[in-house]
Amino acid sequence: MLEKMGNLGLPIPGGVSTPPSVMLMITQYRRSVEVKAWVLKQAAGICECCLNAAPFSRADGFAYLEVHHVRKLTDGGSDTVSNTVAVCPNCHRELHYGLDSANLIERLYQRLSRLKLE
Repeated sequence: MLEKMGNLGLPIPGGVSTPPSVMLMITQYRRSVEVKAWVLKQAAGICECCLNAAPFSRADGFAYLEVHHVRKLTDGGSDTVSNTVAVCPNCHRELHYGLDSANLIERLYQRLSRLKLE
């Protein structure tokens, strides 16, 4: 049953108290821990996309950044330092889903000499 209208003028959905589950078969790529460690250390706590400091520190005290493959592994990209960057979570989501992602990728190639077009 739908309740009163919310702030947006839309009825508030009732939701599902017991969501159904589904089994999935996925393909995962084994990533190099050495490449990840090198790229994160190279970034020194600074997002290589927006150049801002990491948004917070992890429980182990290290800056929280995520490693992004400029050419996606699913598209044949390599798991090498020449195809990976250390980015903050916001830039990482924008690189995957943002309207301006192509421009961000182009800037990364211009800024980071280690990146090689694949």
